[in-house]
Amino acid sequence: MVVRFITGVIAVLLLIAAGWAYHLTSSVIGGREDFQLQVQGWVQERTTITQIDSIDEYRGKESYAVVFGKNEAGTPVIAWLTEEKTVMDRLDLAVPKENVEEAVKRDYPQAVVTGMVPGLDGEQRFWEVTLQDHDGRFHYLHYDLYNGQILTSYVLSPV
Repeated sequence: MVVRFITGVIAVLLLIAAGWAYHLTSSVIGGREDFQLQVQGWVQERTTITQIDSIDEYRGKESYAVVFGKNEAGTPVIAWLTEEKTVMDRLDLAVPKENVEEAVKRDYPQAVVTGMVPGLDGEQRFWEVTLQDHDGRFHYLHYDLYNGQILTSYVLSPV
């Protein structure tokens, strides 16, 4: 009798945990889909982008949706968007992402790149690379979007 009771309690707890995990996953995915739809609307209303290749997010002093795509002429472009602001630029004038990745691998061979997104701070455009070193510290590197020179870097140690 006691074994049945304990088994029943465990089964109920497992069902509750599974339901909570499903709810959490659904809300995260739903939030991401809402973000994507909102950004697609901004792109359609406020840019010349006719083909969206990818949507990302940059979080710096100000957060931006970052859209890679092509305009009517087929030129690769990038747009940084917020609810109030739109900034666009030609991506073919930028240092390719692959070149920045190679520089990071060369300069930080033991680190793992955890993120790479174009950032915007005032008029300054850059590739922000986030990497984690073997000590668990996170490095944030900003490479100029047009010439690939390192602009800033800082390190955050794990708590």
